[in-house]
Amino acid sequence: MLALFARSGFRVADDPSLADVIVVNACAFIKEATQEAIDTILEMAELKKIGRCATLIVSGCFSQRYRDKAKWSLPEVDFWAGVDDWEDVMSQLIKKIPGDDIDTANDNRHIDSQASNIDGGVYNRRDDFRRILSEPVSTQHIKIAEGCSHNCSFCVIPSIRGRFKSRGIDDVLQEAKWLYGQGARELILVAQDTSFYGRDIGTSLTALLESLLKGTDFPWIRMMYLHPKFVDDDLLNAIAAEPRVCPYFDIPLQHISDPVLTAMNRTPLSSGIYALIERIRKIVPGATLRSSFIVGFPGETEREFGELRDFIQTASFDKLGLFPYSPEDGTAARAMRPRPNAKTAQRRCAELMSIQRDISRSLLETKVGADADVIIDRISDDPDFNYEGRTTGDAPEVDGRVFVASGCFEIGQIARMRIVGASDYDIFAG
Repeated sequence: MLALFARSGFRVADDPSLADVIVVNACAFIKEATQEAIDTILEMAELKKIGRCATLIVSGCFSQRYRDKAKWSLPEVDFWAGVDDWEDVMSQLIKKIPGDDIDTANDNRHIDSQASNIDGGVYNRRDDFRRILSEPVSTQHIKIAEGCSHNCSFCVIPSIRGRFKSRGIDDVLQEAKWLYGQGARELILVAQDTSFYGRDIGTSLTALLESLLKGTDFPWIRMMYLHPKFVDDDLLNAIAAEPRVCPYFDIPLQHISDPVLTAMNRTPLSSGIYALIERIRKIVPGATLRSSFIVGFPGETEREFGELRDFIQTASFDKLGLFPYSPEDGTAARAMRPRPNAKTAQRRCAELMSIQRDISRSLLETKVGADADVIIDRISDDPDFNYEGRTTGDAPEVDGRVFVASGCFEIGQIARMRIVGASDYDIFAG
């Protein structure tokens, strides 16, 4: 989106109060995200009254899901762009935005993008740029598919984004090559279900990985959001055989109790989940396992919660996310009963996070004294450290960090370092 504006002469503003155009790219996956979107829209709308902003645009899942209703309650919004038509909408409205008669060679128009994972941006001023890259440029995500066909009972994504649709391998490869040329050194593959990639077009995630490894020089390739049903031995063997693919498995399991998994419309059930974890650790020694779980789903009694608690203790995940269940309009789970109340779900989340905190510290302490490759993300704000970075076992924003106390490095550089200390979620390198 920002690249479309940039090609029309706009510049990205880091401060929304300095922007002529503000784009709120908002999520609507759960009610908390929806409320955050509304709050942000109203906050940005104030800048139309007191600031420079003349055009407010809302895009993304929030617009796709709610624009027919929200356009009446949020008249401050000038344009709504959904996930299917954003490119057409943006291209047309750029022509209508005040100031489009300015000579783009000397254009002073500014655009600000407000989203949970965007903080301004930078771009190469060459004519062939495809998108504006978030900082650090050295780590970039690439979306390899859109939509989802699984119909989990708690999830609104299929109704918002449609059925799963893979990009072609050549299309992904060309964007990956471009990203490497811009300075990216860590490529992160994302989709609603990355592991399902290619099954709708006669190929596979393994084939895509092989193409990326052959066609690019990325030292790190990472995958996020793998569905447990589609992590097969071909994929595991490919990861085990290639040191350039981070041995990092982000597999949202959602629960371990069979009755809850069945109500969620999730497969495999518990026996398959246990078998998958065993296979990963057998085929890919030293693998980092990350998962996330929904707590307080309808039908989760103390017995089912106890199963989940025992599983988290025995599985010993390196990274873990926990979310209280959010009943969403348009999902099958919303009508399910009985449902633990919100306070019970929050209490259970807190109990599990306490358990995971101890697990995380224990696992990180075993790394002290060992060497690890670390990618440098930024200069540290902490005066006690020079840099902040990550290992192959840490994804940006969601996982812990490596605090580097000495040395002189470039942003994006991957360096071998000695781990000298650990905390609950972070490690320290000398």
